[in-house]
Amino acid sequence: DLPPVDFDGTSVRSTIPLLHERFFADRGVALDDLVRGMRSMWVEVRKELRRTDGTEDERLREISSTEKFGRLVAELGLARGDEAEALADEVATHHHAVLISAACALDGAREVLAAVRERGIPTVLVSNWDHADAGPAMLAQTGLMELLDHVVISEAVGVRKPHSRIFREALAPFGAEPGAALHVGDLAEPDAFGAGRLGFKTVWLDRKQEGWNDALGPDPTLTLGHISELIEHL
Repeated sequence: DLPPVDFDGTSVRSTIPLLHERFFADRGVALDDLVRGMRSMWVEVRKELRRTDGTEDERLREISSTEKFGRLVAELGLARGDEAEALADEVATHHHAVLISAACALDGAREVLAAVRERGIPTVLVSNWDHADAGPAMLAQTGLMELLDHVVISEAVGVRKPHSRIFREALAPFGAEPGAALHVGDLAEPDAFGAGRLGFKTVWLDRKQEGWNDALGPDPTLTLGHISELIEHL
């Protein structure tokens, strides 16, 4: 488990105390100041991630973990230039190493992937993740990497779902068209809408039982509550 930290009056599990101990305490940054700096950075990043103006490339540009922590380092006034970038990269790498060590696979994911592979169907993971190296490492840690033929991480592509490019990157190694593929995901707009508008068959995992938002467009091909239910529909 990650250690707790008070964030806006709520105790949450976070890497912040570990990052503080390893990188920031010796640089004279108090834990409370680090929490405030993280909050400020995330407010700025979320605003950019939720923008609705500009081109698809501009709206859906992935902001790397190193860039995010670079903004934090700058805000705290700890370093500049190459020194700031090097520190931000160290912090980002350690942050993700901690997350990887704490990761576990979603119940049913291994069984579904294995069932698909048994049918001779290639499997690809498409993930919005701000650290490209961490994706395969976490998949290896959870035992899922061996069940995947291809992995596409948004930080490596430079854009995130629902950008059309990231879905096409998933199909490229197989020379497949969207209509020949099935996309499974638990986020309505990035996953079901993003893949569906390109012609993918889509399975939306409505784990919170929210119901489909008709404003996004046609319903997914199939809506399920849990990934394990997919086996009976294969």
